Amino acid sequence: MKIAACVIIYNPEQSVESNINSYLSAEKIYILDNSPYPSKQINSLINQSKIHFIHNGVNEGISKRLNQACTLAKEEGFDYLLTMDQDSYFDAASITAYLKCLDDFKEKSTVAMFGINHEQEKITNSGCVYQECKFLITSGSVINLSTFKKIGPFDENLFIDFVDTEYCFRSIENGFRIIKIPGIFMHHNLGEIQTKISLKNLKPSTRSFHSPIRLYYMTRNILYVQSKYQLNFKKEIIEYKKDLLNRIKNNLLYKKNKMQTIKMLLKAFKDYRNKSMGKLQD
Repeated sequence: MKIAACVIIYNPEQSVESNINSYLSAEKIYILDNSPYPSKQINSLINQSKIHFIHNGVNEGISKRLNQACTLAKEEGFDYLLTMDQDSYFDAASITAYLKCLDDFKEKSTVAMFGINHEQEKITNSGCVYQECKFLITSGSVINLSTFKKIGPFDENLFIDFVDTEYCFRSIENGFRIIKIPGIFMHHNLGEIQTKISLKNLKPSTRSFHSPIRLYYMTRNILYVQSKYQLNFKKEIIEYKKDLLNRIKNNLLYKKNKMQTIKMLLKAFKDYRNKSMGKLQD
C-alpha cells in the first residue's frame, strides 16, 4: 500500500513544521502553499527528498489544490493520499495505528475515503474498529486514488468549505463507501474558540467563531450542496444548516463585525442565485 500525504497551507504559524513532521512516515508529502509569498515556516523541510513543494503566489483554495495533489500522487504511483490541514497533527502512536488499520482493511476497493476521530473525548473504542458513515472532513482523511478516478475530482465550484462533504456524498451516490476509524485520534483545530457570557443565562460558555468571509463560503456552499444532494442526504443537510445557523448567531451576538457579517451573508445568497461560485469575487 503506497501512501503519500498532502497539506494545503496559507500563511501558517510556526507550528506547521512540527505538524508536518508528525506524518513524515508517508512516502511523499506534497506541500501546496496558497500564501502570497512562500512560507518561511517550512524552510527546513522543503529540501528533503520526500517533500514536493508547490507555490505560485495565488490562493487556489482547497478543491483545486486537492485535485492537484491527487493527480500528482496518481502519476507517481501512489495508491492513497492522506490529506491534512496545516494546524492538524498526529501523535506518533496514532499515525502508526492508522496506517496499520488502513493496511488491514480487506475491502479497500469499495472505499472512497477513510477517516478518523477529531474529538478525543468521543472515542469509545480503540484499535481498528471500522464504521461506515456519510461524510468525513478533509483533514486526516485518506483518499483511495483508484476510486478517485471513477468518482471524479473535487468540485472546484467550492473554493473552500463543504468540499469534503460534497465529495463524500458523490462517492456514496456512485456506490462507494466512506469509512471512519473512530478509535484513531488526530489533533485538529476546529476554528476560533472563545469563552463568552451567554445572553440567555449569563453563564460562560465556549463558542466557535468564523470570519464574515468564511461564513460567506459556508452559506453559499451549503445551498449549492443542498441543490445537488437534497434527495439522498436530507437529514445530513438539515444538521449542517442547523450548525451553520448557530455559527452565524455566535458572530451576530458576540462579535463586533455584525454589519460585515450581514453583508457577506446577503452576498452569499445573491451569488448562489446567480451561480457565481468558486473564489469570492469583489
